[in-house]
Amino acid sequence: MTFFKGTKQGFSAGVPLKEQTSAFADGKAFDMAVLMATGNLVDWDRDGDLDLVVGNVRGGVFLNLNEGTAKQSKFGERVAIKAAGEIMKVAGKSDPWPCDWDGDGIIDLLVASEAGDVTFFRGSAEGGFLRGVSLLTGHEHDPSHSYKQARERLGEDRVVPGYRFRLATADWNKDGKLDLLVGNCVKGEDGKTTGHVYLLLRQGG
Repeated sequence: MTFFKGTKQGFSAGVPLKEQTSAFADGKAFDMAVLMATGNLVDWDRDGDLDLVVGNVRGGVFLNLNEGTAKQSKFGERVAIKAAGEIMKVAGKSDPWPCDWDGDGIIDLLVASEAGDVTFFRGSAEGGFLRGVSLLTGHEHDPSHSYKQARERLGEDRVVPGYRFRLATADWNKDGKLDLLVGNCVKGEDGKTTGHVYLLLRQGG
């Protein structure tokens, strides 16, 4: 991942975000751990600087704590995040979005997948995350599911079509609740791949 610092004249040249990588020093595992990485920022440990939550091509979810400062980041070793005692994983090309989805003051994770699902992992006051639940179907998440199994479980009448979802949240309609924005990939009738952004307004609490 590359950092482009904003200035009054635009953006500075990109600088790679460096991290310790000893956990993936065996070559192939390291390559797969970083391939098609997606990164989002949050003050995970509430120490005043931004940490990295990272997804990868296999659907894993990882954390790089910032061991530096808010102005001079230094990211530590990439560590797998767990939910209900198991390695957090979705059906390929994960995009983990940290937010307080349930409004309890604790960081939750919404994780998008290649299969076209969005899984809610509720943060626990004791630390860690509870077992995931699909925001689109209400089904309990199964980390062992393949891409095909995950697609079949979503069914044909999907809330958002397509695959390879990317996420953001915002209180779009100013009602005090976070709403969900979902970006997708979809193949048109001409065979070309395109993408759209869908807004899902929150109805419940």
